[in-house]
Amino acid sequence: MTNSLIKLVDYSLLPAIILIMGKVLGVYLIIFIFGIDFGFASSSDVIFSLTPVVAGEYLQLVSSYSDLIMFILVASGFTYVLSSALYFHDSHIKVSTINMLAKYNLLFLIRSSYQLYHSGIIWLAFTWICDLVVLINVSLGKTYSWILFVTTIFTLALTVILFRDLFKELELQKSKILKGEM
Repeated sequence: MTNSLIKLVDYSLLPAIILIMGKVLGVYLIIFIFGIDFGFASSSDVIFSLTPVVAGEYLQLVSSYSDLIMFILVASGFTYVLSSALYFHDSHIKVSTINMLAKYNLLFLIRSSYQLYHSGIIWLAFTWICDLVVLINVSLGKTYSWILFVTTIFTLALTVILFRDLFKELELQKSKILKGEM
């Protein structure tokens, strides 16, 4: 495998774990917060053989807020990558920021375009996957439609921010090439 493909697989592990654990923890957190009675059902035709079962009147509540928790966790990871791209990108980091990071021994926060955009595209994909999960749950009547609206707005905003930074980086590299700096 190529180095880029290995890095993409490596960068995709954390968002995948956060997506799955966010949904599972969200279900249990909502059940705990609202004091909802639940049980476990065993099935051999699903990925997880034991799944929590809640009463029908609480299904939409549990599914909706667990979807929201899942999205918040994945979007938070993506926001961390975006903030790294905007403020700690080695191609356009401010000298004052480098000095401050060096003072506190945090120079490891500075990342290259290769690292940032590989991880950014992966986090973007998982943010859209979360939005797709919410869309499917809304279409099945398991999630409130306002959650789809909120997640879609945030997903679109994060996507625009990533692509604006990417195009800004491309223009920066293009101007360096034209000036003969590279």
